[in-house]
Amino acid sequence: MRISYSALETFTTCPAKYKFQYLERIPAPKSKEAVFGSLIHEMLKMFHEPSRPTPLSEEELLKCFTDKWDPGVYNDQQEEAFAFHQGIEMLKNYYQENSPLKFNIVNLETSFEAPILDGEELHQITGRIDRIDKSEDGAFEVIDYKTAKKMPGQKEIDGSLQLSVYHLGLTNRWPSFQDKPVKLSLYFLKHGEKLSTIRANQELNETKEKILSIVQKIKTSGFEPRPNALCPWCPYQRWCPLFKYKFIEKKTVNEEQVKNIIREYFEIKSRQESETKRMTELKEAINLYCDEQAIDRVFGETGYITRLAQKRFGYDAIKLKEILEPLGKWNEILMVDKAKFKKVIEQLPYDLRKQIDQFKKLEREFKVITASKNKI
Repeated sequence: MRISYSALETFTTCPAKYKFQYLERIPAPKSKEAVFGSLIHEMLKMFHEPSRPTPLSEEELLKCFTDKWDPGVYNDQQEEAFAFHQGIEMLKNYYQENSPLKFNIVNLETSFEAPILDGEELHQITGRIDRIDKSEDGAFEVIDYKTAKKMPGQKEIDGSLQLSVYHLGLTNRWPSFQDKPVKLSLYFLKHGEKLSTIRANQELNETKEKILSIVQKIKTSGFEPRPNALCPWCPYQRWCPLFKYKFIEKKTVNEEQVKNIIREYFEIKSRQESETKRMTELKEAINLYCDEQAIDRVFGETGYITRLAQKRFGYDAIKLKEILEPLGKWNEILMVDKAKFKKVIEQLPYDLRKQIDQFKKLEREFKVITASKNKI
């Protein structure tokens, strides 16, 4: 399989979107956030271009940005003005903090492939690195620009699959880098902060296993939609089972009836949540009173409430086995704790997880109803 890191990330976020975008290749316009990010990346590539005889001045950089800015991407004039101002501020701050004379740039916007072998099957993971620098001490740094509003913590950077894939791609393209230190960085332009990390060989091996695990899931996936924070901006809502209702012109049932059902559902759900919360408060108050009075039953006009001590016991599994196995009863009490099983599986090597997956079978399939209120 030949697959990009972006496709892996898309599948992990939502298998349905992966199907619409990469398998069915349904045309979709780029989001305004993607257009904004692409333009900022283009400006920074121009800013750092080694072949340029003289570095761009701040005025030249901002003029290029202004000339290439497309207001038509935005439907709202106020939103467009804010985005343009944000882009100007990002470039101004970047220019002030980064002089091109400080960097020894090896490559810009470089494509890569990272081959990963799964038995006899070869997978090629592809991608593009924004910038590669070489420092005075001979170390290399991979830098990826981010225009997002949110900046993650260091723990997320240390566990970033994207940066791990970049390391694999870098060392595949230039094998001599394998014996040299490589710093992996995400530059958050809105915040003017660069967060960095490194990868040990063991972590890179774990990255390969994680990628193979995702690839295996893609091969067997039913591509069900996975609700996530990006759903409101997804360009594939028209085809998604979770949003398709909004685009049906002629509905088979009375729409007003459906709205009334949903309204009543939320009213009952709200009352249940309120009553559950109140019931918890009442139990706490009764327990507190009983503790203070050293009693276990209280009486009221409508009845009485009793609290009884309960105990839960565990058993020594080895001793139980010694007694029950000779009687042929041991296997009758063995059950898989699915929650614990899932945690154990996630910690196993990829080849063992793949073997276990061969014995996975569908026991039952059902629909679970959840409710989310519209944001005001």
